[in-house]
Amino acid sequence: MNINFLAGILILALTGAFLPVINRIFRISGNLGAIISSIGYVLASFLILFSGEGKKVLTSFFVTDSVAQLIGLFILVASWMTMLVIYWTTNKDKFVNELIGALIISTAGALFLISSTNFISLIISMELMAMPTYLMVLFTFSDKSIEAGIKYFFNGALAIGTMLFGISLLYGFTGSFDFNVLSRELFKDPLVLLATIFILAGFAFKITAFPFHFWGADVYDGTCPKIAAILTGISKSAVFIALMRVIYEALPPISENLTFIFALISAITMTVGNLLALAQKRVSRILAYSSVAHAGYTLIAFAALSVPISVTGILYHSVAYIFMKTAAFLCFAVFLYLWGAKTMDDYKGLGKREPLLAALFLIFLFSLAGVPPMAGFISKVFVFTAAVNAGMVWLAVIGLLNSAFSVAYYIWIAKQMYFEEPKIEKPLNNPPDKNLILIPLTIMAIFLIIFGIWINPVINASANFISKLDF
Repeated sequence: MNINFLAGILILALTGAFLPVINRIFRISGNLGAIISSIGYVLASFLILFSGEGKKVLTSFFVTDSVAQLIGLFILVASWMTMLVIYWTTNKDKFVNELIGALIISTAGALFLISSTNFISLIISMELMAMPTYLMVLFTFSDKSIEAGIKYFFNGALAIGTMLFGISLLYGFTGSFDFNVLSRELFKDPLVLLATIFILAGFAFKITAFPFHFWGADVYDGTCPKIAAILTGISKSAVFIALMRVIYEALPPISENLTFIFALISAITMTVGNLLALAQKRVSRILAYSSVAHAGYTLIAFAALSVPISVTGILYHSVAYIFMKTAAFLCFAVFLYLWGAKTMDDYKGLGKREPLLAALFLIFLFSLAGVPPMAGFISKVFVFTAAVNAGMVWLAVIGLLNSAFSVAYYIWIAKQMYFEEPKIEKPLNNPPDKNLILIPLTIMAIFLIIFGIWINPVINASANFISKLDF
């Protein structure tokens, strides 16, 4: 790992660790907490942006390549924007600085995770990312959030336990946790295949792939939507990148035998996610099951791992997913704060009540649906092209049908906002500075539009990653 990249992560982690301490001693306001946090984000972003040169440390555990730099910067921006929305909507909560501290530490864990090239560093990074979120899910301490917290904790325990069992088996066969060593030493054996399946099952828990998706909707709907934005957007995208490194760098001899299983799970995951989303009345549950469906779209690219463009598909969909899913849940959080809107009926006429916020929400929904010129459209083009190039035309067709099918529930939300008369007469909260909340959401919308047109950064990053693999 480049020392600048490491310094950026450590500055971010220290900001998160000391923010609650500073708050405890000086009782700082939410605005001051937001300024201190923003300084941490800016310094970390600057160091990661210029981490191309410099001394390398911990090279057996982490790598600083173009993928880590690109995804790392996007994770930082999405986390920063989420932090601003959290401060704006929960500024008066006395624990808001503790919540932000947990968010920043979790983001530092996500940055370590996308750089991990060793199963030891991968597990530690994944836990550093997940541990703060166990507390964040409980933030409101309502009955629903407690239920969500319990489910999320047991799911996390199952995921990490399953993964550790598989990793321990692999270590028994090869004597190494290093991805580079594993890719050379692995051999085709039923027990090695079994170990790989356990590791991939742990990842399937984390990305809510079928049949491990059952906890996702309850957790994303049970916790407050700002926390759901972190879990579905930032954390999940980081896990996609970690899974990409495991499959392409550590387990290529075994993964090639699992392409049909990937394809089958992908088809079922996106179909189940979309069908369940269409049956929901609560917008948070629609977004939650949409998240399951998007895990299925990403798995299409993993199923097509024999062709280089699959890497581009995974990387592009992760980039788009960071912004579109995080921002969609943040929009829902702002509508909930301003108007108390939860169900589809509550969204009637909100396009007239909040025209700018509704327009931003529409951009994020269109990107999730894959409408051009959003980044979500380009990412699906690469994903489906990878499936066709790998000889899985049937999987690309299922993906296209599911993508078209998903438009129905996104359009349904748009119809409620723009073509129905308002149902809610008075806002729940009407702060004088409410237009400020549009700034972080607008920044995320601009990112989605720019990366729907300007594809070079992602293409270049994936090309650098591909050049290190044996295709």
